[in-house]
Parts: sequence; structure tokens; C-alpha cells
Amino acid sequence: MTTAAIRKQIHKAIDSVHTEPILKAIHLILEQELKQKNEAIKSFTVAEFYERNNQSQKEIKQGKLIAHKTVKAKYSGRN
Repeated sequence: MTTAAIRKQIHKAIDSVHTEPILKAIHLILEQELKQKNEAIKSFTVAEFYERNNQSQKEIKQGKLIAHKTVKAKYSGRN
């Protein structure tokens, strides 16, 4: 099933729901997803960049790495 088809089904389902607790639950799920997405693309200051870079360099030296194929396997199902 395509992403567009899934969205269409979700829209139809939401339109047919009339109970407030169910709508609140759906809203909570979507709100959490949007919050994570917004935080992921939030810009940061130059100082925050250098702090983040220093932390990354420390973790690299400690060998805290994740293999490319592990990341690819985890996110390959995402659209």
C-alpha cells in the first residue's frame, strides 16, 4: 500500500470517529511525531555546533560507531 493510500484511509477513519477520547488519542500520536520531526530539524548556534562536534569526536575515538548497514536496515522501511 502506498503512503498516499494509507493517508487517505487515515483521513477517512478520522472523519468517521466521533468520540472525543479516540480523537484525543490520535491527536496525541500525531503531536508526538510532529514534535520529534520539528526537534530534528531545529537549527542550532555555532557554539552548540562546536559542542556537538566535540562530543561526536569523543564518541568516535571511543569506538561508539554504528555500522551503515545497521542504520540502513533500521530506516529502509520509512518513507
